[in-house]
Amino acid sequence: MTRLLYYDDSHLRQFTATVVAVQDRDGGPRVALDQTAFYPGGGGQPCDLGTIGDRTVLGVEEIEGEIWHRVDGAVTPDARVECVLDWARRFDHMQSHTGQHILSRAFVEAAKADTRSFHLGEGEVTIDVDHASPGTDLLRLVEDRANQIVWEDREVLTHVVSRDDALRFPLRKPPDVEGPVRVVEVEGYDWSACGGTHVRRSGQVGMISILGIERYKGGTRVAFVTGARALRRLRGAGDLLRRVCLEFTAGEADLPSAVARLKESHGRLDRRLKPLLRESLEREAARLLADAPRGPHGPVVALHAPDRPADEAGLLAGLIAEQGGTALLVCGDETPRAHFSAPTGTMSMGALLGEICKRHGGRGGGRPESAQGTIPKDAVPQALREARDAAMAG
Repeated sequence: MTRLLYYDDSHLRQFTATVVAVQDRDGGPRVALDQTAFYPGGGGQPCDLGTIGDRTVLGVEEIEGEIWHRVDGAVTPDARVECVLDWARRFDHMQSHTGQHILSRAFVEAAKADTRSFHLGEGEVTIDVDHASPGTDLLRLVEDRANQIVWEDREVLTHVVSRDDALRFPLRKPPDVEGPVRVVEVEGYDWSACGGTHVRRSGQVGMISILGIERYKGGTRVAFVTGARALRRLRGAGDLLRRVCLEFTAGEADLPSAVARLKESHGRLDRRLKPLLRESLEREAARLLADAPRGPHGPVVALHAPDRPADEAGLLAGLIAEQGGTALLVCGDETPRAHFSAPTGTMSMGALLGEICKRHGGRGGGRPESAQGTIPKDAVPQALREARDAAMAG
């Protein structure tokens, strides 16, 4: 049985171990050691990485009670090997995981909202909380409380007890395991049954910053960062703010009014240009109709305009229909979008576009007079030919 050093000392960065088993699994070598500080992942926390001897650890997982380390080359059985953790990754995971415990308790305190799940991603961490719509004031209250606990630098303790003894702690939720239970305590504040790795004191979390929320399965998904991640986010936001200030030649305090002036100017310009654009498109629609072949319901304009904006293509299609023609327009290059329009009472554009999109792997449909959809880039020429042929046939 492998000795789990990450439970003895979560800050252990380097250790020596003996290779007790080697196997090929899932197309690559895997190694078991007599002792390991590599956390195998679980409960929302990813595994550790690093090196075993001169081999890179690509992944770690627990399989039927044994810890297996996936490496990038052969390792000699029974060899004594020096093992080194990717410490930056481990410490980042510990900051995030302990921060999650603190933040989850803060949601319980402030909103009686339990945490349903936890995911530690590459860029941010998320928890799903049992609250339908936490507002800004509540989120700030939760964030402030969580950071108060961080800055009080409370000790993070571990208790390995029986399940009955574990239930004597004020756990956020009861353990779902039989046998000994590992309870992680943020001193006097939070108690959670947890098998992950954690910092020694809450102060090592640094800070907790809530990034945003979204509705998720009747509750709310909360994205946040801690420690070094929060510092990187703060630097990035500061750099972005400085660049925007330079673009507006304004200081930070003057930026809101500068943006308001730009929006006002854009609105005035947009109001002046819209009538001019419509006049231009009306003339273009007339030219296209004059040169278009005629079907049983009038002229048919089939056109792919890859550089034309979608809103402009939609307006042009509508103007062609207003002038008595059938418009089969596709705009855009990387993600082509179809705009089909026809005079009322002629043929169903929704049915035509829906059939063509289904045939070519796109999606679309709409009303008899007007329909929109997407068509794969390589299918646009054939799809337009089929739409034109159908419109010409009536």
